[in-house]
Amino acid sequence: MIGSACPIYDANRKLIGILDVSSDAYLPQAHTLGMVKLMAQGIENRLIISEFRKNNYLAIFNTNTDNLDSQWSGLIAFNEDGVIVSANKRAELMLNTSLSLVDVTEIFNMPMVELKNQPEQIPFSFHAVGKYRMHATVKRPQLSAIQAVNFEKKKTPSAETNFIPLDEFSMGDERIDRSVSQAKRVIDKDIPILIHGETGVGKEVFVKGLHCYSDRSQNPLIAVNCAAIPSELAESELFGYVKGAFTGASDKGSHGLIRNAHTGTLFLDEIGEMSLAVQGRLLRVLQERKVTPVGSSLSYPVDIKLVSATNKSLREKVLKGEFRQDLYYRVSGLNIELPPLRLRSDKAYLFSKINSMYKDINHSERLSPRVIELFNNHPWPGNVRQLVSVMQIALAMCDTQDLQEWHLPDDFFADLLPTPQLETPSLHEIVAADTAVQANDALNIMIRTYHETNKNVSKTARLLGLSRNTVYKRLKEALVILA
Repeated sequence: MIGSACPIYDANRKLIGILDVSSDAYLPQAHTLGMVKLMAQGIENRLIISEFRKNNYLAIFNTNTDNLDSQWSGLIAFNEDGVIVSANKRAELMLNTSLSLVDVTEIFNMPMVELKNQPEQIPFSFHAVGKYRMHATVKRPQLSAIQAVNFEKKKTPSAETNFIPLDEFSMGDERIDRSVSQAKRVIDKDIPILIHGETGVGKEVFVKGLHCYSDRSQNPLIAVNCAAIPSELAESELFGYVKGAFTGASDKGSHGLIRNAHTGTLFLDEIGEMSLAVQGRLLRVLQERKVTPVGSSLSYPVDIKLVSATNKSLREKVLKGEFRQDLYYRVSGLNIELPPLRLRSDKAYLFSKINSMYKDINHSERLSPRVIELFNNHPWPGNVRQLVSVMQIALAMCDTQDLQEWHLPDDFFADLLPTPQLETPSLHEIVAADTAVQANDALNIMIRTYHETNKNVSKTARLLGLSRNTVYKRLKEALVILA
């Protein structure tokens, strides 16, 4: 015998029981544990809905619109004021934050009046902080009347904001020009495409443009983030399952994401994070062009254009035994490399493009020379995704004014590299020196850095490699602080 168990929490996060399933040892434990986790999550969701549905709003979100009815979706209950009154564990895991510390409007980046009046049957998109683009629906309280609310809707990025036609994806960078040209030649042929690139370079945006350029543009594009699907549930989410396949399964069964992509494009993002077990099943689907749902003996033909993406080297994963070699050769037909933002030669045009996409009629078409200079010198570790976030925040801060340096968020400056003058001589040696000359040199460097960072003590300390207290003390002694 073998057992799998999972705790069950009520709507207030108190432990109320444990769900255990014991079975014969020959059954796969990973599948049983996944089933138990799904059942426990389903129970917790029902407890939250039962207690808070009548008088509160419910927000349900996941990485794909096809997964919104999954028990594994994030679930948040919030009141009229936007205060979160309950949430399942999955919500905190997906958002990577403690929901007791944030307001619901911060999560969805939307004013409360808009959030409460979202059409219940139409999903909307949002970006979780530092995470993936997600989709959500909001259900109103059962006991509240639906009232018409008249308000002037602010311009906010819609689900289509991050769509860029393939011909506009490149703005002069030779490597991207070449990638676009190559992709166009194979998109309508039976050749898989594998896209390499750091996180945030725009792999999903590129795939959307590629799909819309293809002969399959009128058919579905199903994007799957392999890193966001729990490994225990990956098989049922990807390949589907039949009614009664396991306890807790939907009464209607599920076609699965691969079958949903039939006649269209299947985009497997972060494919390198897929477990070896799921890799084996995916390989069979790609070889036979058929899908067998969990719990079924029947197979269903699928016609898909496969596009995959990774921010890691799949060749290295193959050598480490973390990725199947036979699957690697199935997914890596045409390999495309999207360069990071810091290495793109068309940055100036890209900055202008993003500004145009997110500004409203009150904002200037042009960025100030100082902002462009800062953008050009920035390393952009988060790539285009970080650029979009910085631009959105800056445009919100400048309101109806032209975008200036002081509208940029603080963490933007934290990524800026120290200037060459700050690297030599050793600042630790100078600051620690006893002689008046060296001490004066250290203070001058500190004062100059303090003013270059717009009198930000924390940034000054970070650039000089000193503690914040040391910087504050020296500047205060020199009567510079707050001057």
